[in-house]
Amino acid sequence: MTEFQTKYNIIDEKPPQNAPLKAQYKQGFGFYTMKERLPVILTQVIDQLSKDKEQIVQHFGEDAREELKQAIGEISKLKYELQTDKEFSPIETELGDKQVWNDFIGGLGGDNTYYSACWLYAETYMYRRLNNIFESTTLLKKLDYFQQQKHKAFTNSCDAMGAILNSIELFNEDKHSKNETEIGDFFQKMLKLNLWGNRCDLSLTAGEEYQQDGDPLSLLESCNSYIVSNHCSAVWDHVRQLKNPTGAPVVIDIINDNSGYELFTDLCLADFIVEHQLASRVNFNVKAIPWYISDVTPKDMAWTLDALKTHSNPLLSAFGHRLQSRFDAGTLVLKDVDNFWTSPYEFHRMRDINPDLYQQLTQSQLLIFKGDLNYRKLLGDFNFPYTTPFRDALRGFHPTALCSLRTVKADLICGLAEGLSDKLDAKDEHWMTTGEYGVIQFTHN
Repeated sequence: MTEFQTKYNIIDEKPPQNAPLKAQYKQGFGFYTMKERLPVILTQVIDQLSKDKEQIVQHFGEDAREELKQAIGEISKLKYELQTDKEFSPIETELGDKQVWNDFIGGLGGDNTYYSACWLYAETYMYRRLNNIFESTTLLKKLDYFQQQKHKAFTNSCDAMGAILNSIELFNEDKHSKNETEIGDFFQKMLKLNLWGNRCDLSLTAGEEYQQDGDPLSLLESCNSYIVSNHCSAVWDHVRQLKNPTGAPVVIDIINDNSGYELFTDLCLADFIVEHQLASRVNFNVKAIPWYISDVTPKDMAWTLDALKTHSNPLLSAFGHRLQSRFDAGTLVLKDVDNFWTSPYEFHRMRDINPDLYQQLTQSQLLIFKGDLNYRKLLGDFNFPYTTPFRDALRGFHPTALCSLRTVKADLICGLAEGLSDKLDAKDEHWMTTGEYGVIQFTHN
């Protein structure tokens, strides 16, 4: 291999297989992310804060003006560190994850800069540092600097949401006359809807607005050829057998990704599962802090429920009230946030790093991991040969049966049929980073 090296030890090659993805490989998406996407995202945060300055001061008090100015200065400094490949500095925090992060940083050895570290570690570290800037203030600790984009992502998609709810309501109208096959077919439609809901990822578009319109349910069949690894029927086979003969509750966990339209599709899937008694309870696992621009926090969940309940479209409003009653009854549950979801660690290390969370997940009968970042953490940003079976790529992370719904937005994947990646490359060499393709992958525990 000929290596073209620059000041940041950049290698003008594709990331090698059977090794962690790193930004130092110039022909990989990690390099593009570090060089182009992340600086733009930080610049947009600065621009949005500057634009919203008076509104923020009005909300948090006059003393917040100086804190905001300092925070903007710190974000500029973070951007400079990123662009000049500085070493990761320790994190000072009272959020309870200080030791986890600083032990992690200390254990990286020489690979502890934005371009030399595993891409997953470097990108995650940047988002954690960004939040750390606001934690360090007195008044702005609770400011969500991604809030505007998340709210727009919801409001831009309300027409599509209405069309989806119309189809669901029609199906549910005579639910008692539906046989298992019909429920199974619709469940698989809901899974696919949920998969494609993951296209609305603001970290991929660097915060640019995304609008979901039309009737997504009617478009599902035309998208089937874009699901490059499809275990949809295996997920249904598992779910339909879940009814516990002992009468113990059947629990499904969703590990959420984006808010806005994607969270709406998560809520639709959970509502369908409860409505048709496929499980007694669906848990939502969200992020403790603003994360990767559009990831769901508890505040986003509360805002979404309120936005639905108060919407002028009666379908959205009725859905919001139904969801609220399910949360009140405990058939839908927002789990206490766990800092592991915003840690740098891959999921195969969860059992050692956070055994309590791992144990909690074993109590679930199915885990549904949403989105690209969760997929990267499932595979540990490790560049497996693309035909590696999904189960093998999890490296021992098997708390229970699990499913990944992911639109492909990073250059790693597993579980592909022999020769498929070559065919896709021939069509479009950038197919792994467009969000156009998806996977529904499943494994038993």
